Amino acid sequence: MFEINTFIVAFLICFPAVVMASQKSTWLIDYLFFVVALNRGVRRIVDYNNGYFNPLSLISLTPIIVGGLAVLVVLVELNRRDHQFGHRTANILYLYGGIVAYAFVIGFVNAKFGAVYALGDYIAPIGLMGYGALWSDDSATVNRWCQSFAASVLAVAVYGIWQFYTIPPWDAFWLVSVEMTGYMGTPEPTKMTLFSTMAERGPVALYLSGGLTLLALRPQTLGWLRWPSAAVVLYAMLLTYSRTSVIFAGLAIILYPMLNRGSGIAPVLALSLLALIGGPALMSRMPGQASARVETIGTIQDDGSFKGRIRLLGIALRNSMSQPLGLGIGAGGLASRVQKASKTAVLDSTGYADTLATYGWIGFVIMMTVLYRLWRASSDLVAWEMDDANVCIFRAWFIAGMAALFSGNWLAGASFFWLLAGYCLGRVDAMEEEVDEEEEFDDEDGEDEGSRYALDY
Repeated sequence: MFEINTFIVAFLICFPAVVMASQKSTWLIDYLFFVVALNRGVRRIVDYNNGYFNPLSLISLTPIIVGGLAVLVVLVELNRRDHQFGHRTANILYLYGGIVAYAFVIGFVNAKFGAVYALGDYIAPIGLMGYGALWSDDSATVNRWCQSFAASVLAVAVYGIWQFYTIPPWDAFWLVSVEMTGYMGTPEPTKMTLFSTMAERGPVALYLSGGLTLLALRPQTLGWLRWPSAAVVLYAMLLTYSRTSVIFAGLAIILYPMLNRGSGIAPVLALSLLALIGGPALMSRMPGQASARVETIGTIQDDGSFKGRIRLLGIALRNSMSQPLGLGIGAGGLASRVQKASKTAVLDSTGYADTLATYGWIGFVIMMTVLYRLWRASSDLVAWEMDDANVCIFRAWFIAGMAALFSGNWLAGASFFWLLAGYCLGRVDAMEEEVDEEEEFDDEDGEDEGSRYALDY
């Protein structure tokens, strides 16, 4: 059914992105973070006013469109004969873009429109990496992207806390309509998990933990609001009841100085001391099941949810042997609600199993190759003694993220991780270009000296 109000809202969201993309504006990335963070909240309000839940709402496609425009800008640049990408960046974009194209074809055959619905999560990294690489030498733009991402996280956190204590009618309406009351609780104040303006509690927890990591480790983020914002984001993250997000943020902060030759050790020690002193008092005052969930981290191996996830991992691995080509994009998750796939992936498994089910064995190996090359690029920058907070945060995020992949799949989506990855690629390509130019200059000097010596002789 065509809904004129839904169409108008979707158009108003996408039109500014079209203008920015046509001008190759860097503000498109700032805008993308807010669209990804807030579009589902806007969609729920519109559906509530319409009186029914529409699984095919055009508003749900706005992240695909906005992210797709960023991808389009990157692909146009990549296909220019004299494009500005270095060889490492170009190789990564081709590798990642190739497996996403493959997974989309498989997914479209398997899940039809479900693959289109989920495509935005998989193409967003192309746009983010490309933009991060293209503008890696523009510190003002990179800093603004950091501020915008942190601001979008803060907006999600503030709304989520208000949602947890009040339960707006459109959120309650959505929760019942998609039959997720058992998973996320009863739609009453403090009796359900926080999911804010995002798909459900898992994605919002990882989004908040990424923002918390940036706020904790990157100086000057949000100015004087940095630490108050970090406290708000932490509180909201705990209300998602997600242990993975706590482990992710904690690991990233603790590993930061270890992976970066002691850089930032003073604030990390201060945060660790604060957590040891004030953590127990904070947790004892948390509403709902937040305290109980965090307390189980120490004995997570005995937890029923953890054991169930391990069993699902085993099932997913066995299924992958009979489906080596993968099931493609849209075979699981919320996309399967749009159009049932002929073959579905095991739900609520790990990020590794989800990646394997989506891309198949060959695609999985390529994805691991992409991740290895990203890590190698950041390691080369550290080896060159490049003191850069963005590179250091990427390295901490990378290792913590590899651990978090044993729970959820954060690789799919407009994660700030991909922008930092592109930044590292851009910087390492620039450094290698400088080294090549210096070597070429030295060779020319050597030839000139040899010529002068021959003439003198």
